[in-house]
Amino acid sequence: MAKGRKGRKGSGTDTTPTRVGGSATPGTEDDAGKKKKRIPHPLVDNADEKKYPFDGVPDDFDASKHSSLKKKDFKLDHMYFTYRADHLEATVKDMRSKAELAKKLGSSKDRAKAKRLVKMQSKMKELREQLVAQGVDVDGILAAQDADEKE
Repeated sequence: MAKGRKGRKGSGTDTTPTRVGGSATPGTEDDAGKKKKRIPHPLVDNADEKKYPFDGVPDDFDASKHSSLKKKDFKLDHMYFTYRADHLEATVKDMRSKAELAKKLGSSKDRAKAKRLVKMQSKMKELREQLVAQGVDVDGILAAQDADEKE
């Protein structure tokens, strides 16, 4: 049976599921809340603009919104390689920080617990700020709670 195909051997029909729903407009979020598709920068392949090909990365370029720039999008090769090097350096920095965090947290169960702890702490901080804004003596409440637990 061919890889990626389901069904009876030799049936000749590909029963791989097709994508249902979603947004046909590039750069918008689809119905399932999936990752947004990136669109080309407005100036890419725009013959009307004197700014293309680029002298450098455009000021309004956003990597989360726009698809990656290609070598042909730059006037000179060194500009493209500088752009790619900056992108790769940012990726390396992100991966190293993730590696350090994974090393500190240990197994996947420990990481899940640590994520829950951080989430709870942020909620506690937010709640504390709300109560202080309302004039509630949070430190007094916590001190009374600690005294009750010690008894």
